[in-house]
Parts: sequence; C-alpha cells; structure tokens
Amino acid sequence: MATKGLDIPAFATDQLSLLAAELAAETSQNALLLSTHSPRTLSRAGLAITNLSLSSQRTGLGGKTVLELEQDSAVGGEELSDHGIRVGDIVKVGQQPKGGEKKLEKRSMEGEGLEGVIVRIGRKTVQVALDKEEDERDGLSGMLWV
Repeated sequence: MATKGLDIPAFATDQLSLLAAELAAETSQNALLLSTHSPRTLSRAGLAITNLSLSSQRTGLGGKTVLELEQDSAVGGEELSDHGIRVGDIVKVGQQPKGGEKKLEKRSMEGEGLEGVIVRIGRKTVQVALDKEEDERDGLSGMLWV
C-alpha cells in the first residue's frame, strides 16, 4: 500500500489561515462582550476576575513587566473567584468602575487599561506580563479587574 506524501507548506499555510480566522473571531466576540456587559456580569460568567489589587511588579523574561495581582483585602476572601482564565490568555488589566459612576464615565474607562498575557495563575494570585514597555502601569491603582 503506497502512502501519499503530505504537502507540508500547503498544510502550514492552511493552518496559519485557520489560526488567523480563529483569532479574528475571538477578538470580535470579546470586544462585543466587553462593550455590552459590566465587569461584574463577566465575572459571574467566568470571563473576568474582579476586585483585584496590585501586590507587586517585577521585570520578567525579555524585559517585560510582570504584575502580580491578588484579591483586594477590603473585599474579603483570600482566594480568587471562580473563572475560566488560563495561562497564555491575552487579557486587559484595567481600573474597575465604581458602582456610583455614571455610564458616560464607565464608557470612557473601556478603552483604558494595559494588555498582557497571563504568565501564572494560582488560587490567590494572577501574574500578567504586559505587552507595552512604557511606564503606563502608574495609572493602575485601586480596584482592578482582568
């Protein structure tokens, strides 16, 4: 029985186009979810972690800044809430809107935040490697969400 050779360049090209289509679909779906739902709703669905505070920051591999976030002690509970976030997920770390803020102020906060990749996730902490090397992390204070 003769086996046909696999055309590796064609296979790789097909896989890359499929990965690009998957990335575009996930990006548009996440943008829609972020624009239509509050952080609290996303947290209940397991798509976000809320009520975090910055516990430490360090320089990681390749000079990237790694933020370590933990549950805010004012909220209670040391462990993170249930979520579906895994290592390697691309996330945005931003200020959590306060309950009394007006919708216009909440909308202005949507575009803000720092994008990064989850490096490590545990029961008590989340570590995020930031994409930007600029010193924009100074704006992160108070309650944060991923």
